[in-house]
Amino acid sequence: MNSLMPITHDLPAAMGGGGMRPYETDRVDLRELIGTMLRRAWLALGVALVLFVVVMAVVMNISPKYTATGSVLIDPHHQNLTQAEPMQAGMPPDTSAVDTQVEVLRSRALVEAVVRQMALYNDPEFNSDLHGRPGAISDPSPQIVGKVTEAVQTHIQVKRQGLTYVIQLAFTSKSPSRAAQVVNSFMALYMQRQLDAKAAAFDKANRDLGPNIERLRSDAEAAQAKVQEYKAAHNLVSAEGATMAEQEVSTLNEQIAKAKADTAEHQARLQTALEQVRNGGGGQDVGAALGSQTISDLRKREADLSTRLAQLKTDFKEGYPDVQRTQNELNDVQTQIQKEVNRVISNLKAEASAAAQREHSLLASRSASQGSLTANTHAQVGLFGLQQRADAAKQIYEGYLNRAKEVAAEGGLQQPDATVNSAAAPPLRPSSPNMRIAMAAAAVLAMLGGVLSVLIAEMWDSSLRSRQDVERELGLPLAGTLPDFASVRGRKSRHSRPSDYLVSHPLSSFAESYRNVRAFLLLASPDRSAKTIAVTSSVPREGKSLTSLCLARTLALAGSRVVLVDCDMRQRGVTKLIGDTDIGLAEVIEGKNTLSEAMVPDAKSSAWILPATSATSPEHHDIFDRPNVDEVFRELSESFDYVILDTPPVLGVADARVVSARADQVLYVVRWNKTPRRAAQSGLDILQESGANVAGVLLSRVNVKKQAAYGYGDSSDYFQYFRNYYIANA
Repeated sequence: MNSLMPITHDLPAAMGGGGMRPYETDRVDLRELIGTMLRRAWLALGVALVLFVVVMAVVMNISPKYTATGSVLIDPHHQNLTQAEPMQAGMPPDTSAVDTQVEVLRSRALVEAVVRQMALYNDPEFNSDLHGRPGAISDPSPQIVGKVTEAVQTHIQVKRQGLTYVIQLAFTSKSPSRAAQVVNSFMALYMQRQLDAKAAAFDKANRDLGPNIERLRSDAEAAQAKVQEYKAAHNLVSAEGATMAEQEVSTLNEQIAKAKADTAEHQARLQTALEQVRNGGGGQDVGAALGSQTISDLRKREADLSTRLAQLKTDFKEGYPDVQRTQNELNDVQTQIQKEVNRVISNLKAEASAAAQREHSLLASRSASQGSLTANTHAQVGLFGLQQRADAAKQIYEGYLNRAKEVAAEGGLQQPDATVNSAAAPPLRPSSPNMRIAMAAAAVLAMLGGVLSVLIAEMWDSSLRSRQDVERELGLPLAGTLPDFASVRGRKSRHSRPSDYLVSHPLSSFAESYRNVRAFLLLASPDRSAKTIAVTSSVPREGKSLTSLCLARTLALAGSRVVLVDCDMRQRGVTKLIGDTDIGLAEVIEGKNTLSEAMVPDAKSSAWILPATSATSPEHHDIFDRPNVDEVFRELSESFDYVILDTPPVLGVADARVVSARADQVLYVVRWNKTPRRAAQSGLDILQESGANVAGVLLSRVNVKKQAAYGYGDSSDYFQYFRNYYIANA
């Protein structure tokens, strides 16, 4: 027998002829999740509170540390104040230069300089050899300085702010003032080291430039004197860098070039005009003529007369006076136009001739000047070499002289390539532990711990709470949900017994739950063939006996003939509910008394009860193995419509197997949110092995208020919707 595997049963044919509605295992029910969190809310809150307090206690015991922050502004294109031309603005950031300075600030040499300047080897925070007490080391060894330097390097952070020229320095210490002092010392030493390096470079430059300047000046003066002597000897007096002959030839060349251009222009205009005359145009389309205002006015007059003449010829004959007069006027205008064109062409010829004569005159003057230039050219060959040597000596001298002036000026105006952008101030709040982050982390950890505790508790809890749990874990239909009397009773019925309350309040939700069980039995056996119904459970204290009594009274109140048999010979749950008696089931089975003598009527209903006597002997515990037990049950089933058998728990007493096997149907009682899943499965396995017909499962003692709040999806989940249907205080 495997008690871990749920057994499955098919519903009777009267209930539809099919199996149970499949349980939706893949669907995530948000309401069920919320219900689970609500059910375990106190556990989750407790675990979360403990975790939060523990984390905060640990954080608060950590020694606070303070981080001071400062920044320097790097200028890789630092402008020299002695230079006349300013540095070009808008240059892109020199990333390599700024990154280099970041590494300089991180360098061990700079950190060691700060350690020595501030005597940090006497601070127990950085020198563990001091054992927490300040020291008085005046001349530390290289080993101590190196050890403290490494410790200080772990406390400082240097980083560039994006792609800017700003470098941020941060130092963490237990003392806020110490943190600010270290940062400011870093920045001051960094800039001082830059100034020291520049001063050393300028001192070296001054020593190198001084002896050479005087010698270069003498060389430049001697070379220039030789140039002037040569010019005087060879009559090479010049103005603006050229001799007089060169300037004269140059001027004539410019004038000749302009004269040639004028001559070519006038010749082209003349040739064009003559070509137009030869083509038969009469010179009227000559460009110069077209630009003449006189010709333009005459042509306008000609156009008007031509128009007028054409109109007259249309209206009159050739000999008409107005026609002849207009024709004569037109001829006169055309003659004037031709004369004016001839005058323009004559003017073009005169201009072309004058331009040619001027060009010939300039050419003759240049020929005379070139003779003098040829004589000077031979003398300039020697001057060229002397002038080059003089210019070279002068440039070298001026370069050295300018550099010496720059070095002398810059030496007194040197500035570091960085400035303090923001000095460090003692921080007002510790940087670690960060209480906000710690509280947030503690809150997150507390929530995770609370959720995890709920998950663990839910996985650990194997009790059954809903229809889905019953169908999934036990493989049986849910016959009914029996509410806990304390969760449904009215205020006036606070001291009532549940079995009596069912009779006195037939319209209450408590009574309605048992009528649902009755409906389940009717549907399970429409032909009323299943008369003997055993009510059992896996373990004690699950409400089995109260369920049997209430079910018997419900059936009786519905008009059925019912007898309730107390088959629990040890605990006698039903008998204790109605009162002890001297004659009971054992005496009937043994033949000492008849059924009519042993049965007692129920005071609250028409049901009959066959109790178990209190004087039961030890041999009565195996009384259900006797042959005449079947005869007693047969006689009861013939006399009554329903025989309700209240049996002992299955897992603890063997009588439950025997009695359940003799019953037509078995109702299996499971206490809501209490009975372990494995216990219920093991009890069902035992009943199955015994051949019992388990019709369904009853969830007993259900707190309908909690059931509805936790969202299990049973009928009690909708208890608030049907409250008006029930009369709890009637």
